[in-house]
Amino acid sequence: MRFLSVRFLALSVAAAPATSGALAQQVGMIGPSFAPSAVREQNFDAVFEVKVTTMPSTPVLWNQTPDARWDAVVCNASKAGRGAVKAEPTARWGYLDPGVCTMFSSVKDLELATVDADKEWTAKVYLRARR
Repeated sequence: MRFLSVRFLALSVAAAPATSGALAQQVGMIGPSFAPSAVREQNFDAVFEVKVTTMPSTPVLWNQTPDARWDAVVCNASKAGRGAVKAEPTARWGYLDPGVCTMFSSVKDLELATVDADKEWTAKVYLRARR
């Protein structure tokens, strides 16, 4: 029994470096991505800008009813500084380059954060209530 435990431990230790690289990979762009000029502001219920600071992530939607859902477009309105966007608590963070937008359908949460610790960015957020 001890032999099997030592063998299992050795295999686990040998496998750890193989899996840690995958966990450390940087997240790429989130899709779809498009230019801000493609967004028709009149199709949304609310449009606003949020300055995303180097503090911990900024929740955009909070105190919602449990069944509230939104269609959202998030644009990086900054000249420099990539932004990080996450549409659900269990989703992974995705990056938004300056001058690029992305969209999400039927989300109840939306968080924004900085990618680089010293670069703030401005998000332009478009929201439409799901009916």
